Amino acid sequence: MEQDRSVSMSPTPSPAALDALRRKVRALETQDRVTRAVLPFGVPPLDARLPGGGLALGALHEVAGGADEALYGATAARFAAGVLARAQGEVLWCRRQADLFAPSLAQAGLPPERVIFADAGDEAGVLAAMEEGLRWPGLAGVIGEVGKLSMTASRRLQLAA
Repeated sequence: MEQDRSVSMSPTPSPAALDALRRKVRALETQDRVTRAVLPFGVPPLDARLPGGGLALGALHEVAGGADEALYGATAARFAAGVLARAQGEVLWCRRQADLFAPSLAQAGLPPERVIFADAGDEAGVLAAMEEGLRWPGLAGVIGEVGKLSMTASRRLQLAA
């Protein structure tokens, strides 16, 4: 006995049916996803635009200083210090050289006694120190000063986080 193996073609589904199907797929995709805690900025219009109402904890975020490294790099460092000042615990700061002005971090709310400095010498060392630090659950955060972040390095850091 031979079974009918033809495929029946139904008319185009309605928009409501497509929306229902999308909701089912989204629920299946997210059912095993862990809900991440966030660190809100405390500025309602800004927090409303971020998923979950703040920066996701346990995730990789990039703060770029711009082309003029000396001027805008300091601004980016101070911004990152201000964000991590609101988190609990020590901060691992991985850098190529000891050129960070600690009183500036304190002015941003991050006192020097909360910062562990890792002077790595070069970007490869900074990335290695960051990866190790991201695996340590007791840190409030890890900051790495790198000029360029490859996709491979970014993925490794995200997995470690």
